[in-house]
Amino acid sequence: MTFPYVLVFLGVLVAYMVYSEWAELDSRYLVAGALGLLVVTAVVDAAGATGAANTLAEFVFFLLAGGVVLLLVDHVREQPRRGGGVRPAGSALRPWDPDAPDPPKEREGAADQAFDGPE
Repeated sequence: MTFPYVLVFLGVLVAYMVYSEWAELDSRYLVAGALGLLVVTAVVDAAGATGAANTLAEFVFFLLAGGVVLLLVDHVREQPRRGGGVRPAGSALRPWDPDAPDPPKEREGAADQAFDGPE
């Protein structure tokens, strides 16, 4: 009988993901861990232990999948709440604040703009 390393790893990974969301840790830690484990996997494969390298590659996959799930959860959590109004035009790159003043209106034509040259 072999020890179920993959199931134990998945259990620890799910526990970490729940803790990470509870403690609001950076969700990129899993992706960084996957990249580090990928380097270890390459070294193990170069040493000739193909079976161990295949198992580590599965762990890398699970870490990357967990990192993507945490990134998606963080992305959804950071979106503004629904029903508070419409986001003003031109504010796609900055956070929406419903109490902020309206952005200045663009002028109609060149005749309405002040002349900046010498008089």
